[in-house]
Amino acid sequence: MRFRYLSALFLIPMIHFAACSAPQPAPTPNPNIGQFEAAPCPVELPPGLKLGDNVEFGYVTVPERHAHPEGPVIQIAVARFRSAAENPAPDPVILNTGGPGDSNMDQFLPLLGGPAGPMLLAQRDALIIELRGLRYSQPALVCAEVYDAQLGMVGEDVKGPEANRRLLDGMRACHDRLVAEGVDLSAYNNVETAWDIALITASLGYDQFNLFGSSAGTIVAQHVMREFPERVRSVVLNAAVPLGWPFLGEMMPNAAASLENAFRLCAEDAACNAAYPDLEDRFFALLEQLNREPVTVPVANPVDGETVDFVINGDRVSTWLFSTMYTNTQVPATIARFLDGDFEELQKSPQLFFPMTRFTYGLSYSIFGSEAMGYTVDDTTVPGRYAAFTDGCAMFFGPRLQAQAQEFWKVEPLDPEKRQPLHSDVPTLILNGELDHVIPPRYVEDAMGRLENGHLFLFAGVAHSPVDYGDCAIGMLLQFIADPSKAPDGTCVEQFTHELKTEPSAG
Repeated sequence: MRFRYLSALFLIPMIHFAACSAPQPAPTPNPNIGQFEAAPCPVELPPGLKLGDNVEFGYVTVPERHAHPEGPVIQIAVARFRSAAENPAPDPVILNTGGPGDSNMDQFLPLLGGPAGPMLLAQRDALIIELRGLRYSQPALVCAEVYDAQLGMVGEDVKGPEANRRLLDGMRACHDRLVAEGVDLSAYNNVETAWDIALITASLGYDQFNLFGSSAGTIVAQHVMREFPERVRSVVLNAAVPLGWPFLGEMMPNAAASLENAFRLCAEDAACNAAYPDLEDRFFALLEQLNREPVTVPVANPVDGETVDFVINGDRVSTWLFSTMYTNTQVPATIARFLDGDFEELQKSPQLFFPMTRFTYGLSYSIFGSEAMGYTVDDTTVPGRYAAFTDGCAMFFGPRLQAQAQEFWKVEPLDPEKRQPLHSDVPTLILNGELDHVIPPRYVEDAMGRLENGHLFLFAGVAHSPVDYGDCAIGMLLQFIADPSKAPDGTCVEQFTHELKTEPSAG
């Protein structure tokens, strides 16, 4: 089957070429396409994983544009982890993290070297494919210009609009450099990546495979399901982002609604309301006060560990709070500490304001530009008092910045059919949090109606990623990959609840 696939991959564009041109020799595909070349692993392997023993690392050459295998090629970093089974299942599990822009290698190597590794490898191989544009593939769409813009703002009292301008300047400089280097930014999209995955797995000898995707990695998985349904044995979507929803355009309104709900739940909870009275009003007063009179605190630069002065204003509090809501389900307690003048929680995790040197911003911009445009800056605007929160969030690489960047970060949009909601009969397990502030439950509940063999579990008291909350979700995904013909035992999900915690106020 894999040889038929590889042949078809090369022949389709040739047939098209011959049909539309005068008779002449068809272009010759690059002979290196699909070849795996072993190489030293650029990442230190955890104990128990040894290159040449149970781990292989190398690069697979793929077309920059799969429709043109005679054109430029790029190299995708691939790590294969061999199963401990004497007769492993023939279909590996492929691991994709979020972002888009996070390194799959950096995210999943610690996982495979930890307690979950032997469980994942008990019956089948695992593959980490460093998607095109990511840190260890070649080229990597790294934006040092954006890193410089971030560092330049750390010690200054920079508000949202000014931060937005500086970040856009960094993005524009990165774009111009990558284009000058010959990078075809429009080739860095999820459909091309889906074809990469199909080609790489076939070249490694796998007819079928299982997919695990988390957050933005679930978008990749859905494109693979659409392009190559016969190749996919099962799919697990953690923090699923269903195709067809304008998730970027609705991200800030959704976040504002989630924050407003947190205030409402606290007001309705006797203990929370007693501990943190008038929390909503006091929060917005705090944002206004900090934008007038910021405070400076010492923080450790996550890049080099050096202590630097960091200016906290209202917009930075909004930005930081939004980022923590991916995991923080105790927002009232966090805000109450800020009201008491205690910013230790922010001081210990200021990463969003510093260069995320493992994150390939260029890939993120290109994917979102091709995948989720069709909205404007106005669509991200929230009316009323919550504008103070969402406008402050313009300090990070969110939907507003992405919409503005389309003036210069121009990439070809995906075919509208590729962005439609997914209809599929591939066995699919969806694990989402009920408190997700960017992907509301209604998104995945709607998507379930189009998945013939889909199973959805919503986790109470969980924000974005159920897999990060312990053994329950991990056990369920392992069950499902072992036997995707039925839903896994979800009894453990019933143990999840959401209880607001309170602590004495210093004020």
